[in-house]
Amino acid sequence: MRKIAVLCAASLLLLSCVGIDSRLTVRDNGSGTLALTYRVSQLIANLGASSSEKGVVPLPLSKSDFERSLESSNGKVRLTRFNRSENEKDITVSAELSFDSLDALSQVDAFRSQDLKFGTDGSQRTFSELIARAPGRPVTEDSLRMIDAFFTGYDLTFTIEAPQPIKLNSIGTLSDDKRTLTYSTSIKDLVRAKSDVILSVGW
Repeated sequence: MRKIAVLCAASLLLLSCVGIDSRLTVRDNGSGTLALTYRVSQLIANLGASSSEKGVVPLPLSKSDFERSLESSNGKVRLTRFNRSENEKDITVSAELSFDSLDALSQVDAFRSQDLKFGTDGSQRTFSELIARAPGRPVTEDSLRMIDAFFTGYDLTFTIEAPQPIKLNSIGTLSDDKRTLTYSTSIKDLVRAKSDVILSVGW
């Protein structure tokens, strides 16, 4: 089983064997909210907890862990809602953050690996997020079958609500009013990626 944890940590899985629903809402002044719901396999959470190394799961699994990860923001990012439930298979965490700026959000320890970037070019605003890195070496067929067997159903959805119509995007689907972009994928698809998966938008 340790092999599974090493595989997940060493392959491209930035979000490491979890199911995620992320909704980022940005206001005109750059402030906003981030609503997260993520489902983590008990198998992976327990392996991370029993290891002396840094945990396999890069996202906080307790309210105190979440609050510690926000300390470096000096109050610019705040935890406004947190709920955790679990069963024999999964741990499910639902949380909402309020942030003063995307720059402040990008500095939170829990999100550093996602390489959040916010920029301006004249009147245009851009935002990008690293969804997953491509594996450093090809993933073997045996490893792919193992991932398919253990992590079926762990899907990821990323939604971005912009204050103005979105004019450009790298991946995902735009709403009719072009104010909301949604990108959905799965762990099984991400481990087969040939290059880094980056979600970027401009408005």
